[in-house]
Amino acid sequence: MTRGGRWSRSLTLLAVAGAAGLGAAADQPGAQQAPPPVHQQYIKIPARPPAARPADLVRLRAIIEAGEKALEEKDWDGALSCSEQAEALLADWPEEALKQPEVIALHARLVEFQQHLPDTEEVPLTPDPGLKDAEEVGPLSPEDLRTERAQVQGAEMGAVFDFPIDLNDKVLAWVHQFTTEKRGFMERTLSRASAYLPMVRQIFAEEHIPKDLAYLAVIESGYINSAHSYAKAVGMWQFMRSTGRIYGLGGNAWVEERRDPVKSTRAAARYLRKLYEISGDWYLALAGYNAGPLTTERASLNLGTHNFWDMYRSRWLRNQTKNYVPEMCAAILVGRFPERYGLKIEQLPPYAYETVEVDRMTSLPVLARYADTDVDALKELNPELLRATTPPGHYTLRVPPGQSGVTARALARIPANQRLDFKRYKVRKGESLARVATRFNLSAEDLLAANDITKAQFRPGRTILVPPPPAIAIDTRDLRSKVERAEIIEDKPLEKLPAIPPAGPVAPLEPVREEPLAPVAQVQGAPETAVAVHGEAPAARRAPARIPAPEGRPAFHMVKRGETLFAIAARYGLEVKALRKWNKLRRNGIQVGQRLRLKP
Repeated sequence: MTRGGRWSRSLTLLAVAGAAGLGAAADQPGAQQAPPPVHQQYIKIPARPPAARPADLVRLRAIIEAGEKALEEKDWDGALSCSEQAEALLADWPEEALKQPEVIALHARLVEFQQHLPDTEEVPLTPDPGLKDAEEVGPLSPEDLRTERAQVQGAEMGAVFDFPIDLNDKVLAWVHQFTTEKRGFMERTLSRASAYLPMVRQIFAEEHIPKDLAYLAVIESGYINSAHSYAKAVGMWQFMRSTGRIYGLGGNAWVEERRDPVKSTRAAARYLRKLYEISGDWYLALAGYNAGPLTTERASLNLGTHNFWDMYRSRWLRNQTKNYVPEMCAAILVGRFPERYGLKIEQLPPYAYETVEVDRMTSLPVLARYADTDVDALKELNPELLRATTPPGHYTLRVPPGQSGVTARALARIPANQRLDFKRYKVRKGESLARVATRFNLSAEDLLAANDITKAQFRPGRTILVPPPPAIAIDTRDLRSKVERAEIIEDKPLEKLPAIPPAGPVAPLEPVREEPLAPVAQVQGAPETAVAVHGEAPAARRAPARIPAPEGRPAFHMVKRGETLFAIAARYGLEVKALRKWNKLRRNGIQVGQRLRLKP
């Protein structure tokens, strides 16, 4: 079996979690379904229409290869541009297209190259963008390790965890960081988290994954719904656009569901569950969440182990991914009992709400006036709304607990011509519908829908309503009309590119589920079992001796059609600059049939 075949089949599991997979876990025999709290309701994700056409696979492969070449030359802007083009191409593909094995393989390749975009250029909207550090924390002295271990054992005495925690020196070093240098960050983040943790834990329990994984959002975003990265990951769980679409998170000129805490938490839970089903190990599932499942599978194949700590000591993971698991373990330890570590956490009211059905586009400030409620409360409960207004048509709006009746009556009282507090704009002679829509960051369809008019009714001299600017910059691919979306999946006269070449035969991997890990019964909702948080990693977690990378790597590689230097370097766990140096390569890249040296 080829390596490419193995990845494609494994990653098929990742895509089958959109609308077709909703509720699958809840339907399992014997699964217990806890009813949601009174003020918490969850929205189902709609299904998508029929599949894309083959020419788009050709185009997507070409864009990804161009992005990989840009990364080889450290052309960050070019690589980011290719990433955005690939995301744009995937954005409007129907669900059936996203489930195709060819698309899954290309999407995995896209995710891997996106992970190599620089993480140092984060563009947070608040001071706490998350804690995905690329720099390893310095080791503690033996005395400090003993002190830190004693503190953790005292703080966690009698605690029950549903996530496996190896209390080794790496985890203890991060506990020390969180309670000293990063103390302020943890206090602010855990204060924000206090509002969302009940909701997140409930959803994780419903999706049958460890509830302690709720602290992953501490690392990803600092529990900030508006957080976004240089690579365009968005929201509390930092979904890339394409991965978010696969798991049902949509977006347009009015809403961005990756910013919605409930919808994105549900999507994150399902993504984590699929990663666990593939790897059989929660540490590898977390590493896959950070770096992509191909990264962990490649490391496992080349090292001959499923043990994360063996991968930690190798060159097969980036520093950020190496830090990710011990950071997460430390975040759980400190986050569960922050007061025992001397942290002062402000407990915020829980994220609770009731819902009201809005039958037509309505501005939140107008609704707040009629319902005598706080517009900021409406915005906080509905962070996916980008323009302080519900979108055209029907929308399920969240309102503060106890306010659903008042709000429903207020909606019935608002005159139709007063529902929107939009500015008025008079169409000038020579202005087209597309030009006016672009000026106000809308699609033509959006502008017509906001004014409840047809294209024929849009003409010079007419006064129209234009919505307020969005709270964040809206991606232009979210402003396409239905016609433009249809054109994306039409056949284009492009030259056919070759298929992705196989990477050589490998033995199939079986998931490993050792005793010290979270038992299957826990994952399926059984009572929690205490997990030891003392001593080094259990022996079962230390896999057999791994194959040293240099010795286990072949001496040469023959370049095949469609391969890039970046892809070859990633396959063998090398840096591009090392390949260039050993083979005396210039900027013009490599050629088919070229023999590349893989060792100095």
